[in-house]
Amino acid sequence: MSTSYAAGLAFGIVTALIIFALVWKFSKKTMKGKFDERQELVRGRGYKYASFTLLGLITLDLLAESLGAFAKLPVTRELALFFIILTGVMVYALYCIKNDSYFGVGTDYRTYRAVMWVIVVCNAVSAFSGLRSGAIVDGKLAFGPFSALLFVLAFAIILISLSVKQRKAAIEEAEEDM
Repeated sequence: MSTSYAAGLAFGIVTALIIFALVWKFSKKTMKGKFDERQELVRGRGYKYASFTLLGLITLDLLAESLGAFAKLPVTRELALFFIILTGVMVYALYCIKNDSYFGVGTDYRTYRAVMWVIVVCNAVSAFSGLRSGAIVDGKLAFGPFSALLFVLAFAIILISLSVKQRKAAIEEAEEDM
């Protein structure tokens, strides 16, 4: 292991620990919210839809594996499974955002969005550095760089949907005040 690689790895680990400690400290104060009964019901339906999505996609994955489709696809099996997991998470998150139960009552949205932007930026840096140094292995998309890219896309979609939902709410509130 080269010295520069070890130094970069150590710096990355220390930076991640510092960010984790700060997020953990501030999340105790700003990110705890209570959910009312309607929100709990919506979240339960969101879990149900996400679970059924996962079951359906895993069934398709097993069918594709048994038919030998992964030998023909330019995607590794690991990346396909990761995509399935992220799809389930996205179904849950987007359903909850759509039905106003993503955040609890009294949750500070700015802190939450700031944490999500940090996740997006860190994964974007990881994805682009990984894409430059070996994104395709044996003719297939490698798990490492493309999993980070999938994270960037998933969290960007969540952030965009949160922004759209909050803007719609602000417009509706302004129209009610008139």
